[in-house]
Amino acid sequence: MIDVSQWRASIGLWNYCQAASSRPANGRHSHSFKAAVDSKAGSTTSGEKTSKLPAALSLIAFLLFFFLFLSLLRHILIIPLTGNCYQVQCTTGVTVTDTNYLQSVVLPGGSSSNLIYNDLYLIVCLRKLLLLSGDVELNPGPITGNPEDILRTHSAKLTDAITTNLYKVTDALYAKGLIPLDTKDNIQTVTGISHYRKSSQLVSVIQQQLESSLNPEQYLIDICHVLINQQHRTLTDIATSILHQLGQSIPDNVTSISSIPDDVQGYADNMRQRYKHQPVVATDWPPRIGKDYFGRLALVETQDSSTQAESAWHMLRGQVDKTVKLTGHKEIRVEDVLKHTDSPLSLRVVIDGPPGIGKTTLCCKLLNMWSNGPLVHHQYDLVLYCSFRNSKIATATTLADLFVRQRYEVPMVSEWFEKRDGEGLLIIFDGWDELSEQLRQSSLAASIIHRKQLDQCSVIVTSRSYASSSLLKMDTLSRHVQIIGFSKEEVSTVIIQTIQKDTKLAQELIDENTNSWNQYKSHFTTTQSSEDSKLAVKLINDLKVRNDVQSLCYVPLVCSMVILVYCKEGGHLPTTLTQLYENFILQTIRRHVKRHDINPRTLASLSSLPSQLAKPLQEMCQLAYTNLVDTRMTFSSHQLQSLSEAVKEDYLGLMTTFIDKDMEKYQFLHLSIQEFLAAWWIAKHEKKREEVFKDHFDDDHFRMCLRFLAGLTHLEHESYQQYFNKQQLDLQCKRKPMFGFETFHLSYFYQNPEFNECGHIRSDDFDNVPILLLQLLYESQNKTLCQVLAQFIKNHSLCLDRVSLSLFDWLCLSYFMNNSNTTWNYLHLGEIPHQSLSVFTAGLTNNSLQIQCKRLELRLDEPTDESLDKLLQSSLLYNMQECYCELSFGQYVPCLVLLQFLNLPQLKILHLIIENSAIPTVNNTDYTDKCTALEKCIEINSTLQEMKVEYNESEEVTSTIPSVIRGVTRNKTIVSLTLGISGATFSPLPDGVIEQLLKDNNTLQALSLNIPDRLLQSSLNIVEVNTPLTALEIGEESNALLTSSLLPHIKGLHCLILHEPYPHLLFLSHPSLHTLTLPLDTAKSAIELFSNLRTNTTLKALSVEIKKERAYTSSMGTSLQDMLTQNQTLKYLEIDNNRYIISISFLSFLATGLRHNTSLQQLSVSIPLSLNEEIRTFINVISQKNNLTELKVSFKPDQSYSNNSRKEKEQIMTPLFYEQVLPAVTNMLQSHTTIRLLRLECEYIDVWSSQPNWIKLVQHLYETIFTNPSLEYIEISTESTLLVDTLKDQKTTLIDRHRKEQPHKLLPFFNLAEITSE
Repeated sequence: MIDVSQWRASIGLWNYCQAASSRPANGRHSHSFKAAVDSKAGSTTSGEKTSKLPAALSLIAFLLFFFLFLSLLRHILIIPLTGNCYQVQCTTGVTVTDTNYLQSVVLPGGSSSNLIYNDLYLIVCLRKLLLLSGDVELNPGPITGNPEDILRTHSAKLTDAITTNLYKVTDALYAKGLIPLDTKDNIQTVTGISHYRKSSQLVSVIQQQLESSLNPEQYLIDICHVLINQQHRTLTDIATSILHQLGQSIPDNVTSISSIPDDVQGYADNMRQRYKHQPVVATDWPPRIGKDYFGRLALVETQDSSTQAESAWHMLRGQVDKTVKLTGHKEIRVEDVLKHTDSPLSLRVVIDGPPGIGKTTLCCKLLNMWSNGPLVHHQYDLVLYCSFRNSKIATATTLADLFVRQRYEVPMVSEWFEKRDGEGLLIIFDGWDELSEQLRQSSLAASIIHRKQLDQCSVIVTSRSYASSSLLKMDTLSRHVQIIGFSKEEVSTVIIQTIQKDTKLAQELIDENTNSWNQYKSHFTTTQSSEDSKLAVKLINDLKVRNDVQSLCYVPLVCSMVILVYCKEGGHLPTTLTQLYENFILQTIRRHVKRHDINPRTLASLSSLPSQLAKPLQEMCQLAYTNLVDTRMTFSSHQLQSLSEAVKEDYLGLMTTFIDKDMEKYQFLHLSIQEFLAAWWIAKHEKKREEVFKDHFDDDHFRMCLRFLAGLTHLEHESYQQYFNKQQLDLQCKRKPMFGFETFHLSYFYQNPEFNECGHIRSDDFDNVPILLLQLLYESQNKTLCQVLAQFIKNHSLCLDRVSLSLFDWLCLSYFMNNSNTTWNYLHLGEIPHQSLSVFTAGLTNNSLQIQCKRLELRLDEPTDESLDKLLQSSLLYNMQECYCELSFGQYVPCLVLLQFLNLPQLKILHLIIENSAIPTVNNTDYTDKCTALEKCIEINSTLQEMKVEYNESEEVTSTIPSVIRGVTRNKTIVSLTLGISGATFSPLPDGVIEQLLKDNNTLQALSLNIPDRLLQSSLNIVEVNTPLTALEIGEESNALLTSSLLPHIKGLHCLILHEPYPHLLFLSHPSLHTLTLPLDTAKSAIELFSNLRTNTTLKALSVEIKKERAYTSSMGTSLQDMLTQNQTLKYLEIDNNRYIISISFLSFLATGLRHNTSLQQLSVSIPLSLNEEIRTFINVISQKNNLTELKVSFKPDQSYSNNSRKEKEQIMTPLFYEQVLPAVTNMLQSHTTIRLLRLECEYIDVWSSQPNWIKLVQHLYETIFTNPSLEYIEISTESTLLVDTLKDQKTTLIDRHRKEQPHKLLPFFNLAEITSE
């Protein structure tokens, strides 16, 4: 009879490796046939399936026929069936042990007359056994008999395990001749490589040796024996697993290595149960928060211990409206606290942080994690938690003394670990700062921490920051972790799990507000009916607005305070931070007076405390203030001697004590508590409070204290007005100055052309926005001071572009605006996210028309119909005259948005840009009605004069744009219309809307159409144009169709902007053109244009784009030269050639023409950069042209470099820029005394390059710029750290020199390109 175990092996056994790795702690193995089969399901790749299927089927067929043959032979020879099969466990629950049992199952009694049935059933059972052992196609079983593959499957675990025993394993392998000498030497001597990498390389060498061995199986067996001899459990487990798969016996000493004694296991199991059921967050005051949260961790890089002693916690915790994020730190997971390091030594981890941050809670979290299964990076047999608050732990002399939970096994357990030098043991020492100085120097705990005892155990030590410096000096320190409290996301989770007591509902609420990227949504919602869930969602959303409160919630203590007060106030945050802290301190005092026969409910407020509490509170407040002045957060007992005994009894529960160098020291629960109490003391001393406010107004350390003081005093004294009535606080927008051509042609279309073309410039003035004053106004709730501040803002203009505002800042701004009683001439609110818009509009509750805004500019991110409606319904915008608005993303109905804007009764100018919008589900009939209403609204509007509507990559139904056009057609006041559509998938415009506009409208003077041809009918039937157009632009999206259909029917234009080639006989139709923009694609068209302009006396501004390189010919150059020489009317010339660079020869024609021209004021041109005399000649000509006051020059690589790589171009262009361009520009500025605006650009400059001689050249340029008598603005649009850094170094000196030598001239404004390259 064939042995079943051999048969199984031939088709694929279950995985002994899986069984070994899942071995129970007592070391005994248990093999389940079904479990083994299931564990291998789905482990084969499709490629393996295909290749193994034919062989597997052949094997199955062979075995079935073979057993049938044996059965028939047995019947012929009447051979009795004997012999036991290998025991297996069937899925039916029947354990099949022998064939006789199989017979009895089929036929009770197992009579020989039914042998044929028995044999058939045996075949069926064998078939089932085959299927149970794994479909060969789907589950081929483990790799057996292949040492290379077996080693490969274990390589990752083996690498990790060898890392902590690298040198011992290497020596042992070499001693047995299993690795070459050079491998041993490299591992022992090479530096700069982590132990993990060395371990990985060692495993690679073993794999190579195995593959080249004449007897691979024996080589791998020898490797396993070396690993077992290391007496290391993980290595032993791996070796045992490999030997199992090789079918080898396990050495006798393995059991003693890999299993732990029953006493140790029993004690460990008992401690696991104990840790599992104790709360992670201890119950204390304030009430515990959350269930499972300890805070966020930051892995501190190598840091000098002296620096650590002066921790920045007081600065961090004093910051307002900013969640803590330490720089130079790496955020880690709690699982990684015990991650392997490069050192082969056992772990020594120091965890520190300020009081109340969650150090003990983190320890409890680690204990809880161990109780629920092995920790990720280590297999610890036992974890001991040892708090130094326990005097027995602090004074322990033996390992057994550290076992807080005493059981009969303790002596045996401690002895077992001592014999192993602590291997497999993790000790958590909590509260190093609570040890006396003597015990820190000499104690069992200190000996273990410094590896003088139990050097193989792992140790975690927690400490307050001030006491951890001695630990950080350890040479063998593995990791330093600081707990910096909750992250923003964790605060939300804590709130949910604290308020919603039902664990299931809490998790559902978390899932409900988590997006597909596993991050919380920006705005929380819930469909749950639970009031607790609704309350949690409301608090989270309220905190997003109140960043001043949220930013303090990173400290668990403060987070619990916020939750407590919020719940007690019925789901409302106090209006101000001052009210919140006053409430919390009152609750704390109430808790601590229960022992004094005082009814806590009689304490209504801090101001009405009975005398036996009021006096101690006043003493505490004075202590807080005097120490805050000295920037001291901790103080010794002698500093408290002056306090009364009533205070010293319990400090009203507001202080905590600790031991430092055998001295008892004190500190407040949190810095913000100290700051509030200090403010309370200042507020109660009327003669000093204004003086203190003045002395510390510019002190960042006092910033939070001043906010509390504003909340307590409401800043009612008239002396506070001096901080808000700053003379002419200039908060106006700083825009790039417009060059002449831009101003000239845009003024035909827009009343305020700078709002369309000129971006804001970077300026130090962005820091002038008085965020602190706005916060103080909100905290004080002083409406009068809002009016005072508003009156002293220059021109009543406020620009917030590029100013970063938190949600709380928006709340403060809306409070200020709402109470300013001011008509704002101009508000630029910058970029407003959806939530910020909601906060801002929610605060605009004043319906008085005394608060108005004439001109508004803003960009709204992800707006909705609702948020836009609230903004436009506010009284602030009721009489708005000009609006420049950009809507980015979001869901809203464009037609409805336009209708809301146009319903503003005084609106004269509307510019609305819609980008990437999505239209919510809307009824088509309703939408059609709204579009009809929009059309009628535009038609009857009697104030609107200028309208610009652009759609970029937006969804749209076809009714909106036609409704706008139809409405404008019948409107009697609109003189300028701009319509733009790009990247959208609209249906074609209805027939006749463009034609009807041009025929019936008799007020439009400027029309700009940027509508793709695909949205127009195949042929426009324009036969009559009655619109009195003087300016026309046909945009880039519009091609030949609109140009050819429209232009022939329009006469007498003053401004024409085209993106199609120069039309023949243009000046015959438009002899009075003042400004012209068009492309040139042939030399012929260029020659015709320049020839016409020789004698032209009307054109003032010309911008041409060279579309084709073939346009550059000597004839064309001569024509341009002659035009510049003869024409004395043209003021602004732009030659735009982004694709094709002017040739060197062409540059000479331009230079010659400029030499004889006396009218040109602005020149914009791109020129090739090379070591050529023509460039120097060109710049020299410009230097002598005092009529040129505005210059734009873009330097590009010469055509000869066109095939070079970017790196090669940078190597060529960078020296040319610094050594040729900058000196030439410097020389020009030294001789040019009328230039006002200068813009330079050079392509392919290495951002980071610098040479000593280049620095001198840049310095010389900057000196020349500041001494030039006329230069107002210079822009260098080339990324260069050399330019930026040199200006920073020189700026102060240059400004001082300028003010001294040219006191009546404004400083020239620098605009250098931001460094964005990496």
